[in-house]
Amino acid sequence: MGESPSARTQRELGELRGSIDRDVDAFVGRAKADLDPAALVRRQPLAVFGTLGSGVALGAAAVVKRVRDRRRRRPDTEIERVIQDLGGNLTKLPGRARKRLREQLRAEISDVDKPKRTATEAVWGVGLAALTAGATELARSLAGRFAADDPEQLPKEKHERSPR
Repeated sequence: MGESPSARTQRELGELRGSIDRDVDAFVGRAKADLDPAALVRRQPLAVFGTLGSGVALGAAAVVKRVRDRRRRRPDTEIERVIQDLGGNLTKLPGRARKRLREQLRAEISDVDKPKRTATEAVWGVGLAALTAGATELARSLAGRFAADDPEQLPKEKHERSPR
């Protein structure tokens, strides 16, 4: 004797729920394994240490830039001397307006003092941008190959033929 349609539907739903639960458990387990720092260091130490090194270098560069900008900043006494030379009187201005005037003068003076960009610098910038784009594409390609779990997931090699 066969089972009723309702019982068959309940059985199929139970099987689907079990399948979904197994898939979710597998997904959660894989996510935990992928997010585990120790496992990540074991699997891809170069990527981890490269990322850490880049972060440290970026932080150091930011600190150096702030220190350098602070040293280059014109002191208030020099700004006030410029204002006095132009015949201005800062004491009549309220505090915020005085501060904005000093910052605006600093910006204007730094724009005047800044050297113009030459064609050679522009060519270097374009060349470095092209090198960075090439290195990024190479790293993306290599990362895709290293991160692929199954050989079927690897991108197929394209053999381009030259036109004849």
